[in-house]
Amino acid sequence: MRRLFFILACGISATAAAQHISPAVDLAQEARAAQAAHVPLLVFYSQPGCSYCERARRDYLEPMIADPTARDRQRVVEVDVTSGAPLTDFVGRKTTQAKFSGSNHVRVVPTIAFVGARGEALADPLVGLALPDFYPAYLERRIDQSRRKLARALTSRRPGRARPATGGG
Repeated sequence: MRRLFFILACGISATAAAQHISPAVDLAQEARAAQAAHVPLLVFYSQPGCSYCERARRDYLEPMIADPTARDRQRVVEVDVTSGAPLTDFVGRKTTQAKFSGSNHVRVVPTIAFVGARGEALADPLVGLALPDFYPAYLERRIDQSRRKLARALTSRRPGRARPATGGG
């Protein structure tokens, strides 16, 4: 009985602590914050009424950002492909969420783009939700790939990493 209570209490506290994905407002600012944290920015493209979008949000993205061991591995924002809400893109231009989605050729939702500080792709986008059993692995693989790409870029820019001199005479 005590074990059942503990399991139920954990479930209730996890639900109460659920995190919501922030709507994208200023992608340049979000990307700078991700860059400062040395993590990729995940841009989650969705639309209202999309059951696959809701499943991706509810079952994968929100639990990921609520998990203290996983949430510091990336930043996540949401772009509604149908919305006229104002949005600042990665270079500081004013646009709308719908226009931004169109200019980035988002045709299927849900789509998750994995981007760096200037909006550059760090991994292939995760398009659709056709295979829910494999979705967590696909998501994790792209996050890891993005993090490795960022880490390589960071180490290649560090000054003072001179190579030892070879041979000579």
